[in-house]
Amino acid sequence: MIKILTIVGTRPQIIKSFSLSKEIRSNFNNLINEIIVHTGQHYDEKMSEIFYEEINLTLPKYEFKLDPKHKISPLFQIIFNLEEIVKKEKPNAMLVYGDTNSTFAGAYIASKLNIKLLHVEAGLRSYDKNMPEELNRIFTDHLSSILFCPTKSSIKNLEIEGISHSKGSCSMTNKKVYLSGDVMYDNLLHNVTKKNKNILNRYKLKNFCLLTFHRKSNTNNKNRLKKIVDSLVKFSEKFKKTLFFPIHPRTKKYFKLFFGNNKYNYLLSHKFFKIIDPISYTEMISIIKNCDLVITDSGGVQKEAYLLEKPSIIIRNETEWIEILENGSSVLWDLRFETFVKSYEELLNNKLKFQKLFGNGNSANFICDKIIDEIR
Repeated sequence: MIKILTIVGTRPQIIKSFSLSKEIRSNFNNLINEIIVHTGQHYDEKMSEIFYEEINLTLPKYEFKLDPKHKISPLFQIIFNLEEIVKKEKPNAMLVYGDTNSTFAGAYIASKLNIKLLHVEAGLRSYDKNMPEELNRIFTDHLSSILFCPTKSSIKNLEIEGISHSKGSCSMTNKKVYLSGDVMYDNLLHNVTKKNKNILNRYKLKNFCLLTFHRKSNTNNKNRLKKIVDSLVKFSEKFKKTLFFPIHPRTKKYFKLFFGNNKYNYLLSHKFFKIIDPISYTEMISIIKNCDLVITDSGGVQKEAYLLEKPSIIIRNETEWIEILENGSSVLWDLRFETFVKSYEELLNNKLKFQKLFGNGNSANFICDKIIDEIR
């Protein structure tokens, strides 16, 4: 029996972990013992616990309670707590997802304690080292023992850095690189059939766009945040287009901090804005399936938009999912109103084709097979 310690800490990681944890429970439970650790990076119930309940995900054996007022930063609290758990459980390997601080902490502890590190969603690069996520990706990939890459471009990114892929082998000692496909595609195939039209009826949504943004580069910069909101208000009024906006706690916090409650209340009451608290995973899928356009800075949401064959405008200067840019179904936005209008009109008028770029929807099974092959 192989003992795997899986590290999650944010809403996207909870969702990403679904297909792999489900596969282990269903088909590998006599070979793999998965222990889930929730680092507490997202401590808002609406951003984490609701997803465990909704998609029937295995509850974590350990969940950290971080103290934001502690003299030790949340990241180092995670590292300290995680080291204690790893020493107690003595796993054969640790598994991390994506590019968060929880991922960084898992990679650091695995390296420090000489435990094999498995990185799901390896090889992604935005090539913007001002993003903490980019540094976390690079750090984690170079410490990983087994790297599961979702796309061909992520394989190429690793090759540029000397981590070469050749039928699972790697030029770096004791590393294995695999093109696994994307576990998020597995998740989507499993959950997209679930009927969840209540949210559409509840908010009377027709002829609408989905809006989500939460990255520090967009929320913690007053001028940038103002440009985003001002342009989107003008867009909604020009095209009489409803913007459905499940607002992230960080976005709400900084909007109120910079512009006050009056401005926030103005948006709440705006004819074309529907601002609500974060929604569940199946609700988000339903919203994406039925909207006309996705406007986001989330890597997960822009990818889900592609998989559900919806165009998207990305509120960033770059994206790690370059395939969807190359496909023409997504564009980056420089925050100018004129650019947004042009992109919107082109995306909705062009006949977009959505090729299969993220595997065959069987990534979790592939990953489990390779874990057995490489660790047992």
